[in-house]
Amino acid sequence: MRIPNFSLIPRTFRQSPDGMLWMPERYIERGPSGGGAPVDFDNLPGANGTYVDGSTDALVVGTGTSGTSSRTYVDTSTAQTIAGPKTLTSPVINGASGLGQIVTQTALFTEDATSLTHTATFTIPAGATLLDIYVVPQVLWTATGTVNFTCGDANSANGWFTNTNLKATDLILGERLQASNANNWGGVNGAYLTAAGRFGQQATNMIGGYCPTAYSVIGVVTVGTPATTAGRTRMTVVYTIGSIVTPVLA
Repeated sequence: MRIPNFSLIPRTFRQSPDGMLWMPERYIERGPSGGGAPVDFDNLPGANGTYVDGSTDALVVGTGTSGTSSRTYVDTSTAQTIAGPKTLTSPVINGASGLGQIVTQTALFTEDATSLTHTATFTIPAGATLLDIYVVPQVLWTATGTVNFTCGDANSANGWFTNTNLKATDLILGERLQASNANNWGGVNGAYLTAAGRFGQQATNMIGGYCPTAYSVIGVVTVGTPATTAGRTRMTVVYTIGSIVTPVLA
C-alpha cells in the first residue's frame, strides 16, 4: 500500500478512525485576531486552501503555493470595500443605504369594503435627494361615495397633490401623476409644485427635493362610503443618495 506524503495533506483534513483515509474536517481554520492567514496555514501545490480572517470574519480562498492570488468572499453583515469591476447577471440591489444608486419604493392602495382611509408613508433618509413621485391607476375605484387621493408630508397633507378623484375624471386608466413633470400634474398639483420650478418644501428638512434630515412623503386615499373591492392605485417614490464629489478649490 502506498504511504501518503503527510507533508502534502492540508491541515483541514483528519485521519479516519481506521487510519486508512483522510477526511475533510467540518470546520475552516481561523486566522489571528489581527487578520491574515493562520500561522500554520499552507496549500497543496495544485489546490487552494481556505481560512477565515480573524479580523474581518471574511472567508479567504487561494493564498499560498497554488499559483493564484487570494479571493475574499463578501461578508454579508459588516462593511466591506469591493474593488474592481463586478458583473451581475441578475443585478438586483436591495436596501437603502448604498451611495450612488437610485432607490424606489412602491405602495399599492387596494380598495376594500370597510376602510375609510389608506395611508402609505415613504421614509427618505437624511442626505437623500427626492427625484420623483408617481401615482398610477391600475383599476378605478368603485365605492358609492367619493374616493380621493392626496399626497403631502408632515408639513402639508396635500403639498404635492391635492384632492384627486380615483373613480373618474382626474386620474383615469392610462394616465399618471408625476411630480417632476408638469405635463403629468393633471391640474391637481399642490403648493410644492409650481410652473416657476418649485419642487418640494422650502424648509430646513426638505429644500427643493434635498433632505438634510430624514423626510417622509405621505400618500392617502380617503373613501367616503366603502362598499366595493375593485380599486387599485400604485404610488412610487424615487430618491437617491449621491456619491460624494469634493470640489477643487483654486
